[in-house]
Amino acid sequence: MSEFVGKEIELGIALESTIGTAETTADKWVKKVSADIMARSEKIIDDSTMGVLEDSQNSRVVKKSFDGDLAGIVHADLIGYFFAQIYGDVSVTEVEAGEVYDHSFSMLQNIIHPTLSIFAKDGGVNQEVFNNGVINTLEINASVDDFVRYTANIMASEASSNSQTPSYDVERDFIGKDITVKTASTEAGLTSADAICLKDISISFDTGAISDYCFGSYSPNAIYNGKMAIEGSFTKNYTDDTFKDLFTSDTANYMQIVIAGDATLAGSNSPTVTILLNKTQIQDWSRSGGADELVTEEVSFKAFYNTADGEQSTAIVRNVTDEYVLGTV
Repeated sequence: MSEFVGKEIELGIALESTIGTAETTADKWVKKVSADIMARSEKIIDDSTMGVLEDSQNSRVVKKSFDGDLAGIVHADLIGYFFAQIYGDVSVTEVEAGEVYDHSFSMLQNIIHPTLSIFAKDGGVNQEVFNNGVINTLEINASVDDFVRYTANIMASEASSNSQTPSYDVERDFIGKDITVKTASTEAGLTSADAICLKDISISFDTGAISDYCFGSYSPNAIYNGKMAIEGSFTKNYTDDTFKDLFTSDTANYMQIVIAGDATLAGSNSPTVTILLNKTQIQDWSRSGGADELVTEEVSFKAFYNTADGEQSTAIVRNVTDEYVLGTV
């Protein structure tokens, strides 16, 4: 008997040194909440007839792939793997010699981005590694009474057997208290801007992943990053008309989201995730609140490409990972 429970599903991740070629060992095994990345197939039905009333006689598999959602708590080292694939370019600065590093992620203007190997262990039943992994969407959510959490939709090409024994690192997490959100008309103005008192925030990254199939294989020949769309929303007490006025105008602002954890790294540094959006506009606004409740406003925003800066966004992650090695074709 090989029955198992969901807690025994384990998942690892690695950046591929050669894009589209699976690694043999994971860089990091993920402390996840749920993972349903699994085999998918597309079938077609043979619609030819042969003089009987039965509607069909056969079907054939025409495409195979692997995809699904990985959900968990945002950890300072893991999130760098997601950003490395999404943005495609990274530079590293040593903050404390050999112990703490800043990783600056920026947008690679090429649909071929670094890829991930996804290691999946389904209890004692099956263990595989999927190559050519791409983050299709990543959503980060935070509220005042919970961990900062993520859901990543991941797509991959093919599976091969793997036997690596999972092992787990010390992780650094974040909670709502750790978050500071600011907006300003200029990037420099973010430094002196007041933090916005938010109840929750959500930000999503959509890469528009494109699976490209060719003759000769069931599996995608490649999976491309087709775009970079960033949207989000937040809730705050309705205390003035700032965001209502932004909704009814064409005004754009910079937005900075800083998530700085309590953990102490070398040199009294904190694990930190900083997301800078170079041009945001308010896309939706509404107000709510019952007779015995605080009146709140729900605000939706979208990030746009800032032609003056030559970018839409950047992300900086401070952690103990020494390097995110990006693969080549």
